[in-house]
Amino acid sequence: MINSRRALATAAAIVTFIFLLSRDHSAPALTATDRPPSSGSGLAAAAAAASRGASLWSSGGPRQRQQQPLQRPMADTSHMTTQDKLAYAYPYDITEKFPAYVWQTWKTTPADEGFDFRDQEASWTLQHPGFVHEVITDSVAESYLSLLYASVPEVLEAYRTLPLPVLKADFFRYLILLARGGIYSDIDTYALKSAIDWIPESISRDSFGLVVGIEADPDRPDWQDWYSRRIQFCQWTIQSKRGHPVLREVVSRITNHTLAVKRAGGWAGFSGSKVIEFTGPALWTDVLMDYFNDERYFNTADSKGPIDWKSFTGMETSRRIGDVVVLPITSFSPGVEQMGSKDIEDPMAYPPLLKMTIPEHLSTIVSSHGARKAIIARRLVNKRYQDTTLTYADLDALSTVLSTNLGIRKGDMVAVSLFNGAEFAALTYAVYKLGAVLVPLNPTFGFGQVRAAMERLGAVKVLVTSLVVDLPYRPCRGRSNVDVLRGVVEGRPGHVESLVFVDNRTAHEDGVWGEEDTVFLEEARRRDDDFLIPYERLLVSSPSSSPSPSSYSSSSTPPLSPNDIINIQFTSGTTATPKAAQLSHRTILNNGALISQRMGLLPVDTIVVPPPLFHCFGSVLGYMAVVAAGATICFPSPAFDPEASLRMCFDYDATGLYGVPTMFIAMLEVFERMGFSSETLRLKKGIISGSSVPESLMRRIHQRLGLENLTICYGQTETGPVSCMTCPDDPPDKLLSSVGRPLPHTAVKIVEPGNRSVIVPVGQRGELATSGYHLMEGYYDDQVRTAEVRVLEPRHRHDPDKNQKNDDDDDRGTHELWLYSGDEASMSSDGYVSITGRIKDLIIRAGENINPLEIENSICQMPSVRDVSVVGVPCPRLGEAVAAFVRTAKEEEEEEDDDDDDDDDNDKTTAAVPAPAPALTQDAVRDWVRARLSNHLVPKHVFFWPDEFPKTASGKVQKFKLRQEAVERLKKEE
Repeated sequence: MINSRRALATAAAIVTFIFLLSRDHSAPALTATDRPPSSGSGLAAAAAAASRGASLWSSGGPRQRQQQPLQRPMADTSHMTTQDKLAYAYPYDITEKFPAYVWQTWKTTPADEGFDFRDQEASWTLQHPGFVHEVITDSVAESYLSLLYASVPEVLEAYRTLPLPVLKADFFRYLILLARGGIYSDIDTYALKSAIDWIPESISRDSFGLVVGIEADPDRPDWQDWYSRRIQFCQWTIQSKRGHPVLREVVSRITNHTLAVKRAGGWAGFSGSKVIEFTGPALWTDVLMDYFNDERYFNTADSKGPIDWKSFTGMETSRRIGDVVVLPITSFSPGVEQMGSKDIEDPMAYPPLLKMTIPEHLSTIVSSHGARKAIIARRLVNKRYQDTTLTYADLDALSTVLSTNLGIRKGDMVAVSLFNGAEFAALTYAVYKLGAVLVPLNPTFGFGQVRAAMERLGAVKVLVTSLVVDLPYRPCRGRSNVDVLRGVVEGRPGHVESLVFVDNRTAHEDGVWGEEDTVFLEEARRRDDDFLIPYERLLVSSPSSSPSPSSYSSSSTPPLSPNDIINIQFTSGTTATPKAAQLSHRTILNNGALISQRMGLLPVDTIVVPPPLFHCFGSVLGYMAVVAAGATICFPSPAFDPEASLRMCFDYDATGLYGVPTMFIAMLEVFERMGFSSETLRLKKGIISGSSVPESLMRRIHQRLGLENLTICYGQTETGPVSCMTCPDDPPDKLLSSVGRPLPHTAVKIVEPGNRSVIVPVGQRGELATSGYHLMEGYYDDQVRTAEVRVLEPRHRHDPDKNQKNDDDDDRGTHELWLYSGDEASMSSDGYVSITGRIKDLIIRAGENINPLEIENSICQMPSVRDVSVVGVPCPRLGEAVAAFVRTAKEEEEEEDDDDDDDDDNDKTTAAVPAPAPALTQDAVRDWVRARLSNHLVPKHVFFWPDEFPKTASGKVQKFKLRQEAVERLKKEE
């Protein structure tokens, strides 16, 4: 007796499918006129070139071009062959659009708790917003087919007769595509790019009706021991218009063969090894080859000969044969490391660059995920968490209102000196919608630093800041920002025209903002209320002046271009003088999208991002990457608070967490001290970046937090920022020893320091340089320093024996721009990049280069050591000597009792008093290194440092300040 719940489910599925049958889902996005422009590189460019090539690939064409009605009057089909019945039931019209369906099958649906392919299934939805995506279970597949093939009963009989589930699964894909069209893909397959981008725009959408790929191209003499055909076409992912003759033929053959076997009683000896020939890739390949040579469909008179396996072997670009487009093996099987298939990172396998502005991209996300939560921003008020939530539709509408009321236009500079929160997030899109330039500033800056930044730029139209400065590790215990407010009101640095303030006083303890501060604020507003503006005033929209969401391209706004500069980011400053890097829509948007794609972000993800929005880590790796996926970003606190970060992971079932190593160290200490349990954590994805990651830290992160798919990013502000990144499935040794491989559309090379024309051999160290879409437009008003790092050079061909990987080999010309990082690095033969330090941080001892990282990694393994930084100090005899600054492990409570003044200026280096842990001495450190490394790496000087090292906003240690501190200490000891 059928289970009642199953009966209801089956009935619901049938009703749903009847509803689908009554609709015609054709994707406007798949028409030639609606497609975004091709990237001009990689697969698209190669395929475009191929389509203009030999007549073998474009000769003739299908003869079935006449318009046929979608439905015909009932007719007597009793004397028709199966082939004719199928043609009558589902006529083929090549001029139809590709139906906007994605079909998959499995034993269960994504709604079931035990569904094992969530990431793979979700990737198809992510890449195809607006498509109908159906995962059809085995239990209801027959019901679907009964509705579709009622007029061809022998097809249903054949389907029911097939003795193995795998045979039915093969048959189903052909049947569903023949009847409905669209995309079929096996459930364990990832969509690396949208079907919109599978085919170059040079091929008209009404000139083909079927898209297939090469699955196997065995180039070994014993190929028959491994494959059934010399060229084997892929049938685990197919795109088709409904009624295609190839599908009609394959369905007819399977039907006739199945019924013949049934009549002969031949199923008794049937085994799984025969599936490939009966319904699998062997049959699929045979039908395609027959079709390519069938004169009923093609005029083969102009062909250079019969089309066979030799026409496809070694194929590296897409080719159209009649009305079938064949994609090369790398398109469907990247990374199999055989048969000519190229790497998963090959340009053919990854998506094209987005050719739109950031606001245009937001519109596409809103149209697909408007009701989904975009931002959840948390702050602590009166010891209770208060959360602000914005959906993507909310974010779009709010940023539009702000853009209307900011009083700025395209090209104006807007400096934002704010904490993480909904205000900063909305202002970001408000500024971008107008084509203005966002200038993020560290909110802990004092007035001197704010003035220097604004005068450096010279023409800042608006400054946005807060009344109270939120400080890392000190929730609700910030400091008054009145000095910055007073300085800007009285001095008007950078010709600023408006000062917008966010009133966050209620989130801080009494006494942080004093009575004198209130008196100043009220008097200043009384004197010039048009200059000193509360943020809330920008939220008031009038019906007459407020545009509708996403109307940033209205007639009153100059048109925006992807190449417009829309962000000036001050570099972190591990050297003494920060520089102002100019970034475009194209750089920021594509960097975020490619980061999102590599780490596998999906719309269902919830990512906790503690790094600050005023830095590229928070704004691009965090904000832009999460938005690119239509996922949810959580800001756990205005400034970094390890406990708040962990609690948000628990409260929102977060699937991802970001941070620099020092952040993860702090979160792990809180996790262990407060007795949190990892059993209820859902964390899986994340990014750690900013400095080297010791193996011991990675192990603790995996064990305590469950971040099995934690990725490592490398880059710099000048490169948008990320140029290299690991993949979640990289081997463990690569995760610990490298920063991954270059992102798509990014070229990397390692050159001799001081001789950039020489690319060093694989495995050797040199200076890392990178080229591609992601390079900054230059330093603002600083051509000299721009020319030092951003260099136009002749293009080089890739040499596999050199430290060079170029994944952006298009035909841009004879020269290309390279940006030299100043980082020492090496590259393995398989393209993994290892950062071994800053060129300027290398210690030259007795003429020998010493990499501080090797010594730091060794000392970090000592039980009582929390952090270490190694620098070189002047030595009369050796040139430089090794000096190690060691930060001892201690209780968090001691840190919380530190003098509040230590946090007032993040650019100050506090003179630390040596305070070694009981079991940790200078000699103990030296003995530890001596036992593990060569003698010349043993530190001559060891300094104990009880507080945080001086760091940039991104968490990088400012070694030049430690070097200065060491020199001062050594002078006192003389």
